[in-house]
Amino acid sequence: MWAVGRGGGAENAGKEGTAVGLKRKRTGKSGQPPTVLLVEPRAEDLERTRALLGEAGFRVVPLTRFDAAVPLFEVIRPDAVLLAAQPPDYGALQVARRLRQVSRGTVPMMYLVDSHDRDAWRFCVEKGQCVDVVARTVDGPELSMKLHAQMKLKQAVERVAAGEEAGTALALHDPVTGLYNRPFLLALIGLEARRTERYGGSFSVVAAEVSGWSAVRKEHGRAMAERLLVYSAVVLGQTVREADAVARVGDSEFAMLLPGTPAESVPEVLARVEARFEAARFQMEGRVVRTALELGAVSFPDTVGAPTQLLSAALQTLRRTREIRRAAGPARLLSI
Repeated sequence: MWAVGRGGGAENAGKEGTAVGLKRKRTGKSGQPPTVLLVEPRAEDLERTRALLGEAGFRVVPLTRFDAAVPLFEVIRPDAVLLAAQPPDYGALQVARRLRQVSRGTVPMMYLVDSHDRDAWRFCVEKGQCVDVVARTVDGPELSMKLHAQMKLKQAVERVAAGEEAGTALALHDPVTGLYNRPFLLALIGLEARRTERYGGSFSVVAAEVSGWSAVRKEHGRAMAERLLVYSAVVLGQTVREADAVARVGDSEFAMLLPGTPAESVPEVLARVEARFEAARFQMEGRVVRTALELGAVSFPDTVGAPTQLLSAALQTLRRTREIRRAAGPARLLSI
């Protein structure tokens, strides 16, 4: 399961970041300020981001060379990694791939991208292996909130899996799709709500339903319908960010917890998921077909309540959207 790595510091870690970090209450797994490995070839941007993280209480290990990132990562085992991504070579993406292999996906990462470079932003979203993307010009509180959201979620998954939150370990996964199940997602939503109430920020819950699933089950049987669910789960897993949690919460319904995602960022997420499903294809008895998702979302603290209430609100939004679309035409699986 997810865990947040923890290692000793490196001698080239910024003294200012360390000194400020020791004054803060937030700490990493060992009780020390959380360590961030920052890889930024631009000296001016490196110093700016380093200063922002230091002021937010992080211990920063700065680098300007991508080829040094993996060896240093293995020495210090940071709590999070920030990688500047830019054309033409996008070296950050290759480094991210290697770091995910080394850490087995246990350390959250984010790409830093120029906010005005929409091509670079799109490239990182489409090719970046679900690593989150933030603007180089992001302010300190927002960057800190995003990093803590990712770290806290991964720690929470490990704690709940070990039974620290519930007294006994939960059965985490849906047996059909391999995604998280509804009880575990609700536990994660509760943890994220408590974290947000304490530290500030926002998160969102997105509900998704596979269009035409009931018709597939009726016409082709349960086995084929379950294949469609597995296919949909894979596509969802390839679309969301590394920090997000995806679960199956009903027969044909999924839900996603998006830490650090305010309401104004949700439309971009929904558009990305819809576009990914529009481009995907599914084999069914010799036919190539494509399906779609009905989507709905709520954001905290715009919507408040217990985890079950937040999930129900997202599902209600989905159903309202579905009814509107059905009024325009029946949901169906489209043949190609």
